[in-house]
Amino acid sequence: MSLESDGPSASWADLDNAPAPRWIAHRGGRWMGPENTLDAFRMAVELGIDAIEIDVYRLQDGGLVVMHDSTADRTSNLTGPTSGLTTPAALRGRVDAGGWFCNSWPTDLRIPLFAEVLAEISGQTPLVVHCNNTNSGAAAVEAVQRHERAGAVLIMAWNEAELAPARAAGIPTILLDEDGTLPAGQTYAGLLAAGTQYIGLNPARTPVAAIEAAAAAGLRVIVYTVNRRADLAALPLDSVWAVISDDPWYVRAAGPMRTRDIFSAQTYFHGMLGIVGGQEDRGQFQAPAWFGLDTSGSLHAENLGYLGVMQGYLGPLPEAFTIDFDFALDAADSAGSSLQLTLTTGDAEYDDDVTTGGARRAGYNILVRSSGAVDIFKTYGGTTPATKLGGVVSAALVPGTVYHLRVQVTPGQITATRTTVGAPNSVTVTDASYRGDMYPHLGVRDAKARWGNLIVA
Repeated sequence: MSLESDGPSASWADLDNAPAPRWIAHRGGRWMGPENTLDAFRMAVELGIDAIEIDVYRLQDGGLVVMHDSTADRTSNLTGPTSGLTTPAALRGRVDAGGWFCNSWPTDLRIPLFAEVLAEISGQTPLVVHCNNTNSGAAAVEAVQRHERAGAVLIMAWNEAELAPARAAGIPTILLDEDGTLPAGQTYAGLLAAGTQYIGLNPARTPVAAIEAAAAAGLRVIVYTVNRRADLAALPLDSVWAVISDDPWYVRAAGPMRTRDIFSAQTYFHGMLGIVGGQEDRGQFQAPAWFGLDTSGSLHAENLGYLGVMQGYLGPLPEAFTIDFDFALDAADSAGSSLQLTLTTGDAEYDDDVTTGGARRAGYNILVRSSGAVDIFKTYGGTTPATKLGGVVSAALVPGTVYHLRVQVTPGQITATRTTVGAPNSVTVTDASYRGDMYPHLGVRDAKARWGNLIVA
Protein backbone atom coordinates (compact mmCIF):
# COMPACT_ATOMS: atom_id res chain seq x y z
CA MET A 1 0.00 0.00 0.00
CA SER A 2 1.36 3.42 -0.94
CA LEU A 3 2.09 6.01 1.75
CA GLU A 4 1.51 8.84 -0.71
CA SER A 5 -1.05 11.45 0.27
CA ASP A 6 -4.44 11.03 -1.36
CA GLY A 7 -5.01 14.80 -1.37
CA PRO A 8 -3.96 17.31 -4.03
CA SER A 9 -0.21 17.61 -4.44
CA ALA A 10 1.41 20.67 -2.89
CA SER A 11 3.11 22.85 -5.47
CA TRP A 12 6.19 24.98 -4.92
CA ALA A 13 5.34 27.02 -8.01
CA ASP A 14 1.97 27.98 -6.49
CA LEU A 15 3.80 29.97 -3.82
CA ASP A 16 4.74 32.50 -6.47
CA ASN A 17 1.10 33.53 -6.50
CA ALA A 18 0.93 33.85 -2.72
CA PRO A 19 1.38 37.24 -1.03
CA ALA A 20 4.85 38.15 0.16
CA PRO A 21 6.47 37.33 2.40
CA ARG A 22 5.81 33.59 2.35
CA TRP A 23 6.45 31.84 5.66
CA ILE A 24 8.66 28.78 6.04
CA ALA A 25 8.85 26.74 9.24
CA HIS A 26 12.52 26.15 10.07
CA ARG A 27 13.07 22.42 10.77
CA GLY A 28 9.30 22.19 11.04
CA GLY A 29 9.06 25.10 13.49
CA ARG A 30 11.65 24.06 16.05
CA TRP A 31 10.51 26.40 18.83
CA MET A 32 7.06 24.79 18.72
CA GLY A 33 7.89 21.11 18.13
CA PRO A 34 11.02 18.94 18.24
CA GLU A 35 12.98 19.83 15.13
CA ASN A 36 13.07 17.60 12.06
CA THR A 37 10.46 15.15 13.37
CA LEU A 38 7.21 14.09 11.79
CA ASP A 39 5.46 15.52 14.88
CA ALA A 40 6.82 19.00 14.09
CA PHE A 41 6.02 18.69 10.38
CA ARG A 42 2.44 17.58 11.09
CA MET A 43 2.04 20.54 13.46
CA ALA A 44 3.24 22.94 10.76
CA VAL A 45 0.78 21.46 8.26
CA GLU A 46 -2.04 21.76 10.79
CA LEU A 47 -1.18 25.41 11.44
CA GLY A 48 -1.29 26.21 7.73
CA ILE A 49 2.32 27.12 7.08
CA ASP A 50 3.32 28.03 3.50
CA ALA A 51 6.31 25.66 3.41
CA ILE A 52 8.51 23.55 5.70
CA GLU A 53 12.32 23.53 5.79
CA ILE A 54 13.97 20.19 6.62
CA ASP A 55 17.57 18.93 6.81
CA VAL A 56 18.84 15.74 5.18
CA TYR A 57 22.09 13.78 5.45
CA ARG A 58 23.24 11.05 3.09
CA LEU A 59 24.07 7.96 5.14
CA GLN A 60 26.87 5.46 4.76
CA ASP A 61 24.65 3.07 2.76
CA GLY A 62 23.18 5.80 0.54
CA GLY A 63 19.96 6.37 2.48
CA LEU A 64 18.77 9.82 3.55
CA VAL A 65 17.92 10.67 7.13
CA VAL A 66 16.24 13.87 8.35
CA MET A 67 18.60 15.47 10.88
CA HIS A 68 20.30 18.85 11.18
CA ASP A 69 23.59 18.27 12.97
CA SER A 70 26.71 16.63 11.60
CA THR A 71 26.57 14.32 14.62
CA ALA A 72 23.55 12.46 15.97
CA ASP A 73 24.29 13.16 19.63
CA ARG A 74 22.24 16.30 20.36
CA THR A 75 18.81 15.20 19.21
CA SER A 76 18.88 11.40 19.45
CA ASN A 77 20.08 8.43 21.48
CA LEU A 78 22.64 7.67 18.76
CA THR A 79 26.23 8.92 18.73
CA GLY A 80 28.85 9.79 16.17
CA PRO A 81 28.78 11.40 12.73
CA THR A 82 25.35 11.49 11.11
CA SER A 83 26.83 10.59 7.73
CA GLY A 84 28.40 7.49 9.31
CA LEU A 85 25.02 6.00 10.23
CA THR A 86 23.32 3.32 8.17
CA THR A 87 19.61 3.27 7.38
CA PRO A 88 18.93 0.38 9.81
CA ALA A 89 20.83 2.24 12.54
CA ALA A 90 18.78 5.39 11.93
CA LEU A 91 15.55 3.39 12.09
CA ARG A 92 16.71 1.82 15.34
CA GLY A 93 17.48 5.22 16.84
CA ARG A 94 15.09 7.48 18.70
CA VAL A 95 14.67 11.22 19.04
CA ASP A 96 15.03 12.11 22.72
CA ALA A 97 12.90 15.25 22.55
CA GLY A 98 12.39 15.23 26.30
CA GLY A 99 16.11 15.53 26.83
CA TRP A 100 16.81 18.58 24.63
CA PHE A 101 13.59 20.15 23.33
CA CYS A 102 11.17 20.11 26.25
CA ASN A 103 11.25 17.99 29.41
CA SER A 104 7.60 16.93 28.97
CA TRP A 105 8.05 15.51 25.44
CA PRO A 106 8.54 11.77 24.74
CA THR A 107 12.00 10.27 24.48
CA ASP A 108 11.14 7.71 21.83
CA LEU A 109 10.10 9.64 18.71
CA ARG A 110 11.24 8.15 15.43
CA ILE A 111 14.12 9.65 13.46
CA PRO A 112 12.42 10.21 10.07
CA LEU A 113 13.80 8.98 6.79
CA PHE A 114 13.52 11.43 3.90
CA ALA A 115 11.25 9.00 2.07
CA GLU A 116 8.74 9.12 4.93
CA VAL A 117 8.60 12.91 4.84
CA LEU A 118 8.16 12.94 1.07
CA ALA A 119 5.39 10.38 1.32
CA GLU A 120 3.37 12.13 4.01
CA ILE A 121 4.22 15.83 4.13
CA SER A 122 5.14 16.87 0.57
CA GLY A 123 1.64 16.00 -0.60
CA GLN A 124 0.25 18.63 1.78
CA THR A 125 2.89 21.36 2.11
CA PRO A 126 5.90 22.26 -0.07
CA LEU A 127 9.33 21.41 1.33
CA VAL A 128 12.66 23.24 1.39
CA VAL A 129 15.20 20.41 1.50
CA HIS A 130 18.55 21.44 2.96
CA CYS A 131 21.20 19.01 1.70
CA ASN A 132 23.97 18.95 4.28
CA ASN A 133 26.77 16.66 3.09
CA THR A 134 28.52 15.42 -0.04
CA ASN A 135 26.21 13.74 -2.56
CA SER A 136 23.12 14.41 -0.44
CA GLY A 137 21.85 16.68 -3.23
CA ALA A 138 21.93 13.88 -5.82
CA ALA A 139 20.36 11.42 -3.36
CA ALA A 140 17.59 13.89 -2.52
CA VAL A 141 16.79 14.47 -6.20
CA GLU A 142 16.61 10.72 -6.83
CA ALA A 143 14.21 10.28 -3.91
CA VAL A 144 12.08 13.23 -5.00
CA GLN A 145 11.76 11.83 -8.51
CA ARG A 146 10.97 8.34 -7.22
CA HIS A 147 8.12 9.77 -5.16
CA GLU A 148 7.01 12.04 -8.03
CA ARG A 149 7.32 15.15 -5.87
CA ALA A 150 9.54 17.29 -8.11
CA GLY A 151 6.97 20.09 -8.10
CA ALA A 152 6.68 20.15 -4.32
CA VAL A 153 10.28 20.75 -3.24
CA LEU A 154 13.05 23.34 -3.35
CA ILE A 155 16.59 21.97 -2.97
CA MET A 156 18.86 24.07 -0.75
CA ALA A 157 22.61 23.87 -0.09
CA TRP A 158 25.69 25.93 0.79
CA ASN A 159 27.51 24.99 -2.42
CA GLU A 160 26.58 24.66 -6.04
CA ALA A 161 27.87 21.09 -6.34
CA GLU A 162 24.91 19.84 -4.28
CA LEU A 163 22.48 21.98 -6.31
CA ALA A 164 23.62 20.75 -9.74
CA PRO A 165 21.56 17.52 -9.77
CA ALA A 166 18.40 19.47 -8.93
CA ARG A 167 19.08 22.01 -11.66
CA ALA A 168 19.56 19.19 -14.18
CA ALA A 169 16.24 17.69 -13.09
CA GLY A 170 14.39 21.01 -13.36
CA ILE A 171 13.83 21.23 -9.60
CA PRO A 172 14.16 24.79 -8.18
CA THR A 173 17.24 25.50 -6.06
CA ILE A 174 18.36 27.95 -3.40
CA LEU A 175 21.98 28.81 -2.64
CA LEU A 176 22.65 29.74 0.98
CA ASP A 177 24.91 32.73 1.55
CA GLU A 178 25.72 33.97 5.03
CA ASP A 179 26.25 37.67 4.42
CA GLY A 180 25.37 38.53 0.82
CA THR A 181 29.00 38.45 -0.31
CA LEU A 182 29.19 35.89 -3.13
CA PRO A 183 32.37 33.84 -3.69
CA ALA A 184 34.94 35.26 -6.10
CA GLY A 185 33.79 35.06 -9.71
CA GLN A 186 30.14 34.51 -8.80
CA THR A 187 27.40 37.03 -9.55
CA TYR A 188 23.66 37.27 -9.11
CA ALA A 189 23.28 37.14 -12.88
CA GLY A 190 25.46 34.04 -12.98
CA LEU A 191 23.30 32.29 -10.42
CA LEU A 192 20.19 33.04 -12.41
CA ALA A 193 21.82 31.89 -15.66
CA ALA A 194 22.87 28.62 -14.00
CA GLY A 195 19.27 27.98 -12.89
CA THR A 196 19.34 29.05 -9.24
CA GLN A 197 16.38 31.38 -8.76
CA TYR A 198 16.54 31.69 -4.96
CA ILE A 199 19.17 32.93 -2.54
CA GLY A 200 19.13 32.46 1.22
CA LEU A 201 20.54 35.35 3.26
CA ASN A 202 21.08 35.84 6.99
CA PRO A 203 19.77 39.35 7.76
CA ALA A 204 21.77 39.46 10.99
CA ARG A 205 24.93 39.56 8.85
CA THR A 206 23.67 40.80 5.49
CA PRO A 207 23.32 44.56 4.91
CA VAL A 208 19.90 45.76 3.81
CA ALA A 209 21.51 47.05 0.60
CA ALA A 210 22.70 43.54 -0.27
CA ILE A 211 19.21 42.09 0.25
CA GLU A 212 17.75 44.78 -1.96
CA ALA A 213 20.45 44.27 -4.62
CA ALA A 214 19.83 40.52 -4.81
CA ALA A 215 16.11 41.09 -5.24
CA ALA A 216 16.67 43.83 -7.82
CA ALA A 217 18.83 41.43 -9.83
CA GLY A 218 15.87 39.05 -10.10
CA LEU A 219 16.65 36.56 -7.34
CA ARG A 220 13.93 35.52 -4.91
CA VAL A 221 15.41 36.36 -1.50
CA ILE A 222 14.64 34.03 1.40
CA VAL A 223 15.89 35.30 4.78
CA TYR A 224 16.80 33.09 7.74
CA THR A 225 16.31 32.64 10.68
CA VAL A 226 13.93 35.41 11.82
CA ASN A 227 12.46 34.74 15.28
CA ARG A 228 11.41 38.14 16.64
CA ARG A 229 8.94 40.72 15.41
CA ALA A 230 11.53 43.44 15.93
CA ASP A 231 13.86 41.64 13.50
CA LEU A 232 11.07 41.30 10.94
CA ALA A 233 10.31 45.03 11.20
CA ALA A 234 13.94 45.80 10.33
CA LEU A 235 13.79 43.90 7.02
CA PRO A 236 13.22 45.51 3.61
CA LEU A 237 10.12 43.37 3.10
CA ASP A 238 9.56 44.65 -0.44
CA SER A 239 12.73 42.74 -1.33
CA VAL A 240 11.98 39.58 0.68
CA TRP A 241 10.28 36.66 -1.07
CA ALA A 242 10.01 34.45 2.03
CA VAL A 243 10.97 34.31 5.70
CA ILE A 244 12.34 31.22 7.44
CA SER A 245 11.54 31.18 11.16
CA ASP A 246 11.62 28.79 14.10
CA ASP A 247 8.17 30.15 15.09
CA PRO A 248 6.67 31.89 12.04
CA TRP A 249 3.18 31.95 13.53
CA TYR A 250 4.42 34.25 16.29
CA VAL A 251 6.67 36.45 14.15
CA ARG A 252 4.02 37.24 11.55
CA ALA A 253 1.25 38.05 14.08
CA ALA A 254 0.46 41.71 14.64
CA GLY A 255 -0.71 41.50 18.24
CA PRO A 256 -1.26 39.33 21.32
CA MET A 257 -2.04 35.66 20.65
CA ARG A 258 -3.36 35.06 24.16
CA THR A 259 -4.12 36.93 27.39
CA ARG A 260 -2.93 34.22 29.78
CA ASP A 261 -0.31 31.52 30.03
CA ILE A 262 -0.79 28.09 28.50
CA PHE A 263 1.47 26.28 30.97
CA SER A 264 -1.15 23.58 31.52
CA ALA A 265 -0.31 22.31 28.01
CA GLN A 266 3.13 21.43 29.43
CA THR A 267 4.97 22.53 26.31
CA TYR A 268 6.03 25.81 24.70
CA PHE A 269 3.60 28.27 23.18
CA HIS A 270 4.26 30.91 20.52
CA GLY A 271 6.89 33.52 21.30
CA MET A 272 8.51 31.77 24.27
CA LEU A 273 12.04 32.84 23.36
CA GLY A 274 15.05 32.56 25.63
CA ILE A 275 18.36 34.39 25.63
CA VAL A 276 21.28 33.31 23.51
CA GLY A 277 23.52 33.28 26.56
CA GLY A 278 21.18 30.73 28.09
CA GLN A 279 22.30 28.11 25.56
CA GLU A 280 18.74 27.85 24.21
CA ASP A 281 17.41 26.85 27.65
CA ARG A 282 13.77 27.92 27.54
CA GLY A 283 12.75 26.43 30.86
CA GLN A 284 10.96 23.34 32.13
CA PHE A 285 7.39 22.38 32.84
CA GLN A 286 5.98 20.83 36.00
CA ALA A 287 2.53 19.28 36.24
CA PRO A 288 -0.18 20.29 36.45
CA ALA A 289 0.37 23.85 35.16
CA TRP A 290 3.76 25.26 36.14
CA PHE A 291 6.56 26.76 34.04
CA GLY A 292 9.97 27.04 35.65
CA LEU A 293 13.53 28.32 35.25
CA ASP A 294 16.62 27.20 37.16
CA THR A 295 19.98 28.96 37.57
CA SER A 296 20.67 27.81 41.12
CA GLY A 297 24.12 26.58 42.07
CA SER A 298 26.44 26.55 39.06
CA LEU A 299 23.68 26.34 36.45
CA HIS A 300 24.20 28.92 33.71
CA ALA A 301 27.40 30.19 35.22
CA GLU A 302 28.32 31.18 31.65
CA ASN A 303 25.66 33.88 31.95
CA LEU A 304 26.48 34.76 35.55
CA GLY A 305 23.41 33.01 36.91
CA TYR A 306 20.72 34.75 34.85
CA LEU A 307 18.15 33.17 32.54
CA GLY A 308 15.03 34.71 31.04
CA VAL A 309 12.29 33.61 28.66
CA MET A 310 9.98 36.03 26.86
CA GLN A 311 6.27 35.29 26.93
CA GLY A 312 5.74 36.76 23.46
CA TYR A 313 2.21 35.42 22.99
CA LEU A 314 1.05 38.01 25.55
CA GLY A 315 2.51 41.00 23.70
CA PRO A 316 2.47 43.71 22.79
CA LEU A 317 0.86 44.96 25.98
CA PRO A 318 -1.29 48.13 25.97
CA GLU A 319 -0.56 51.40 27.73
CA ALA A 320 -2.35 50.25 30.90
CA PHE A 321 -2.66 46.65 32.10
CA THR A 322 -2.47 44.31 35.09
CA ILE A 323 -0.42 41.11 35.29
CA ASP A 324 -1.24 38.50 37.93
CA PHE A 325 0.61 35.25 38.57
CA ASP A 326 1.30 32.60 41.19
CA PHE A 327 4.92 31.84 41.90
CA ALA A 328 7.23 29.77 44.05
CA LEU A 329 10.94 30.08 44.71
CA ASP A 330 12.07 26.47 45.14
CA ALA A 331 15.77 27.16 45.66
CA ALA A 332 17.92 30.26 46.15
CA ASP A 333 21.66 30.77 46.44
CA SER A 334 21.38 33.88 48.62
CA ALA A 335 19.01 36.45 50.08
CA GLY A 336 19.50 38.48 46.89
CA SER A 337 18.47 35.64 44.56
CA SER A 338 15.39 36.61 42.61
CA LEU A 339 12.61 35.75 40.25
CA GLN A 340 11.84 38.52 37.81
CA LEU A 341 9.10 39.97 35.63
CA THR A 342 10.65 42.18 32.96
CA LEU A 343 8.65 44.47 30.67
CA THR A 344 10.57 45.57 27.57
CA THR A 345 9.72 47.92 24.73
CA GLY A 346 9.52 45.59 21.74
CA ASP A 347 10.36 41.91 21.66
CA ALA A 348 14.14 42.10 21.30
CA GLU A 349 16.20 39.80 23.49
CA TYR A 350 16.61 40.87 27.13
CA ASP A 351 19.55 39.94 29.35
CA ASP A 352 19.92 41.53 32.78
CA ASP A 353 23.72 41.21 32.81
CA VAL A 354 25.38 43.28 30.11
CA THR A 355 28.86 42.03 31.09
CA THR A 356 28.15 38.78 29.22
CA GLY A 357 27.35 40.59 25.99
CA GLY A 358 23.63 40.94 26.57
CA ALA A 359 21.57 44.11 26.53
CA ARG A 360 19.10 45.21 29.17
CA ARG A 361 16.72 46.87 26.69
CA ALA A 362 14.46 49.74 27.62
CA GLY A 363 11.68 48.94 30.07
CA TYR A 364 11.13 47.86 33.67
CA ASN A 365 12.38 44.96 35.76
CA ILE A 366 10.39 43.84 38.82
CA LEU A 367 12.33 41.55 41.17
CA VAL A 368 11.03 39.44 44.04
CA ARG A 369 14.04 38.39 46.10
CA SER A 370 14.47 35.42 48.40
CA SER A 371 14.69 37.89 51.31
CA GLY A 372 11.19 39.13 50.49
CA ALA A 373 12.33 42.43 49.00
CA VAL A 374 10.33 43.57 45.97
CA ASP A 375 12.29 46.02 43.80
CA ILE A 376 11.33 47.91 40.64
CA PHE A 377 14.10 48.97 38.25
CA LYS A 378 14.02 51.12 35.15
CA THR A 379 16.19 49.77 32.36
CA TYR A 380 17.72 51.45 29.33
CA GLY A 381 18.94 50.39 25.94
CA GLY A 382 22.46 49.04 25.50
CA THR A 383 24.82 48.76 28.47
CA THR A 384 23.51 51.64 30.58
CA PRO A 385 23.08 50.52 34.22
CA ALA A 386 19.54 50.12 35.49
CA THR A 387 18.05 52.64 37.94
CA LYS A 388 16.15 51.51 41.01
CA LEU A 389 12.84 53.37 41.16
CA GLY A 390 11.62 51.93 44.45
CA GLY A 391 11.20 48.87 46.64
CA VAL A 392 9.62 47.31 49.70
CA VAL A 393 10.80 44.64 52.13
CA SER A 394 8.00 42.12 52.57
CA ALA A 395 7.91 38.69 54.22
CA ALA A 396 10.80 36.39 53.28
CA LEU A 397 10.02 33.65 50.79
CA VAL A 398 9.72 30.12 52.16
CA PRO A 399 11.16 27.65 49.63
CA GLY A 400 8.46 25.74 47.78
CA THR A 401 5.61 27.93 49.10
CA VAL A 402 3.22 29.34 46.50
CA TYR A 403 2.70 33.10 46.54
CA HIS A 404 0.96 35.63 44.28
CA LEU A 405 2.17 38.84 42.64
CA ARG A 406 0.09 41.55 40.99
CA VAL A 407 1.74 44.18 38.81
CA GLN A 408 -0.44 47.13 37.78
CA VAL A 409 0.75 49.49 35.06
CA THR A 410 -1.02 52.80 34.42
CA PRO A 411 0.09 55.63 32.12
CA GLY A 412 2.06 57.19 34.98
CA GLN A 413 2.72 54.55 37.64
CA ILE A 414 3.74 50.94 38.30
CA THR A 415 2.62 49.03 41.40
CA ALA A 416 3.85 45.58 42.49
CA THR A 417 1.92 43.83 45.28
CA ARG A 418 2.37 40.48 46.99
CA THR A 419 -1.34 39.91 47.57
CA THR A 420 -1.06 36.83 49.80
CA VAL A 421 1.13 38.29 52.56
CA GLY A 422 0.49 41.08 55.02
CA ALA A 423 1.79 44.64 54.90
CA PRO A 424 4.28 45.88 54.02
CA ASN A 425 3.65 44.09 50.74
CA SER A 426 3.35 46.72 48.00
CA VAL A 427 5.52 49.26 46.18
CA THR A 428 4.38 52.01 43.79
CA VAL A 429 6.69 54.06 41.60
CA THR A 430 5.99 57.00 39.34
CA ASP A 431 7.40 56.80 35.83
CA ALA A 432 5.82 57.27 32.41
CA SER A 433 8.82 56.67 30.15
CA TYR A 434 7.75 53.47 28.42
CA ARG A 435 4.22 52.53 27.48
CA GLY A 436 2.68 50.51 24.67
CA ASP A 437 4.42 47.82 22.61
CA MET A 438 5.73 46.16 25.78
CA TYR A 439 6.55 42.45 26.11
CA PRO A 440 6.77 40.42 29.35
CA HIS A 441 9.73 38.18 30.22
CA LEU A 442 10.03 35.77 33.14
CA GLY A 443 13.53 35.42 34.58
CA VAL A 444 15.65 34.16 37.47
CA ARG A 445 19.01 35.02 38.96
CA ASP A 446 20.80 32.42 41.13
CA ALA A 447 17.51 30.70 41.85
CA LYS A 448 15.05 28.00 40.88
CA ALA A 449 11.54 29.39 40.41
CA ARG A 450 8.19 28.55 38.81
CA TRP A 451 5.15 30.45 37.61
CA GLY A 452 1.50 29.58 37.07
CA ASN A 453 -1.88 31.17 36.34
CA LEU A 454 -0.29 34.14 34.59
CA ILE A 455 -3.09 36.46 33.41
CA VAL A 456 -2.99 39.83 31.67
CA ALA A 457 -6.05 42.07 32.05
